[in-house]
Amino acid sequence: MGFESFRVELRGGPRSHAEVEEVIRGLPHARTDHESIGSCGSTYYTVNDAAHIIEVEVATSPLRVSCRFTLCHPESIDSVFLALVGELMSRLGMEARICDDVLPHHTQGFSIVKFSELSNVASRSISARRSEWVENFGPAQACATTAEAFERFILPRCVPVVG
Repeated sequence: MGFESFRVELRGGPRSHAEVEEVIRGLPHARTDHESIGSCGSTYYTVNDAAHIIEVEVATSPLRVSCRFTLCHPESIDSVFLALVGELMSRLGMEARICDDVLPHHTQGFSIVKFSELSNVASRSISARRSEWVENFGPAQACATTAEAFERFILPRCVPVVG
């Protein structure tokens, strides 16, 4: 988990890596993210509707789909993000895990049947994380990737003051 983002990871399901990639590429507003710093065996995408950017990683071994957004987004990202996660869970037959500090009984995977519970837990976690973000970096909002949020909000606060 990055300090600047909220992430959910999907695993399992009957789909092959090629099928998962095909579903991701077919999402509205999805594009391969060539600017992402990649790791071997992963493909990166952005789902960018001009008001929200969700970053998606498709990794192999084990096959998983990671979805994240930066906390500097306006709150409208919450429903867009959860709708995307729900769509992927349904289409790919995967379970979702919240990659954040949650209560121990919420660390398990959520199936699509428990999507409502996942949404409730995720919404509370997002709200808490967003409050921490605002406390540390202020209320300014931006539709930004993690790299852009780092550059715009985090890096300026890390520059040493020479005195």
